Amino acid sequence: MLLEIALVVVLVLAGVSSFVVWIRRAAGNARTIDPPAGGPAALFRGGVMARHVLTSGSLARLELFDWGVRLSGTVISRWIVPTWEATYDQLAIAELVTLPASRIAVWLRLRGEPHAIGFLTGDHREILTLLQERGVPVNRAVTQVRRVEELYR
Repeated sequence: MLLEIALVVVLVLAGVSSFVVWIRRAAGNARTIDPPAGGPAALFRGGVMARHVLTSGSLARLELFDWGVRLSGTVISRWIVPTWEATYDQLAIAELVTLPASRIAVWLRLRGEPHAIGFLTGDHREILTLLQERGVPVNRAVTQVRRVEELYR
């Protein structure tokens, strides 16, 4: 009986510590700026694809403002989906990427910085059009990668 209790305690501690490490790694993808006040001009729901974080469904939201973009989690996923913000002039390119057996993501890459993030969505054509209208260079060709890590090289 004592051995079973010890095993359960060890498994719970391993699970909790893995969960904490996962959340900390996800937070490493966060990037915030001091944006001006105002509501979004467009809102899209989808998933996020970043180093150490890959969600499906509608756990993330991409908001397009007059000043730039914000990708963040929904109310139930803010603890795992990092908030990522950039002005339009900070974006080097918006391109389409996909993993095997995955939806297409709009990959947002910054000028001169390693920070990048992807938004998994079926609305990628509309998002690219809106970004292009705001002066962001876009690449509509879909690049397939085997792992997210390849996008950070």
